[in-house]
Amino acid sequence: MVTAVIAIAPLSIVGIVLTATSWLDAALVALGFVVTLALVRKWSLDGYPRQAILALMFTTAAWIMGAVTASSPIGFVPMALVGALLLARTRRWRLWISAFAVSGSAIGASSFLFHPASWALAAQYLALPAVGTLFIVAVILLSEQAWQVVRRLERAQETEAELAVIRERVRFAGDLHDIQGHSLHVIKLKAALGRRVVHIDPDRADAEFSEIRRLVDETIEATRALTYARYELNLVAELENTKRLVEAVGVVVEVTFDNGSGSAAYPLLAQVLREATTNLLRHARPTFVTISASARSVKITNDGAADTGDFTLRGLARLRDRVEGTGGALRVERSLGTFVVFAWIDPASRTTEIEDGQ
Repeated sequence: MVTAVIAIAPLSIVGIVLTATSWLDAALVALGFVVTLALVRKWSLDGYPRQAILALMFTTAAWIMGAVTASSPIGFVPMALVGALLLARTRRWRLWISAFAVSGSAIGASSFLFHPASWALAAQYLALPAVGTLFIVAVILLSEQAWQVVRRLERAQETEAELAVIRERVRFAGDLHDIQGHSLHVIKLKAALGRRVVHIDPDRADAEFSEIRRLVDETIEATRALTYARYELNLVAELENTKRLVEAVGVVVEVTFDNGSGSAAYPLLAQVLREATTNLLRHARPTFVTISASARSVKITNDGAADTGDFTLRGLARLRDRVEGTGGALRVERSLGTFVVFAWIDPASRTTEIEDGQ
């Protein structure tokens, strides 16, 4: 907005110098410009400054004085600038702008009261105020629209930044749940097992409690690594942990891993495996679990799913979004007492992601 006023002001100053009949008249018009610039500096998209109406009254009075004395036909410019600022945000702006241009020209017509009518006088105090006011209003409207576009872009950027922060918080919370939720559930199962065998098999109980301690240490380390963005699961290690865990609760498990491609598996596959294992231990009563994995995929099947009732995905739903975000897919199927979780990710996406992160 300041740019628009500055673009108009030099031409107006030249007009004042060329048309003003006295220093007093020139100083009055110049003072109108000073008032306008002071108003523009306080202008914002959130509302009108308190001084806007006073500025309009002052510049209108200055234009009336200039028209009556016919001292300078450029005297309408400060009034047109202030009026344009006020009218730029009205609803029926076309009607109000037309009325404002006519009013400026009507004020200029007062010059005929004390000066002989002539075509030159009509051009200076009737046509020039009307056309000049429309031109000034058009410039201000364009500046206002450009300002609005910039404001929307800034707000969009702020919103995107806030959404990025929210997404990162959700991701962090999900990773924290994957680490601590799984480990705490395993600790719970092992504590229950150790309690059952503490009297009949002290050595087994001691081994279970030692395993609990190891899990607690690993959880603390993994949480610390997550805090510093270093946490990453390993699929092969997670397969071994899952096998030991499922067997510890008395469930037969068969694990196969095919890494014929030789490429590293995507860590998200290990997280899918961990979440699926946690779910089947919490919500199912399986007697047999089959896990087949490769660098590209992981599939977990158990025979303990209920045939009736709805099931709601929580952790797996979050992981599905992350897997699909890498160009992969995650499917969950239930039929005839069997529950299957299958995830597929192209290992090349891991390399791409690393390169993008660099």
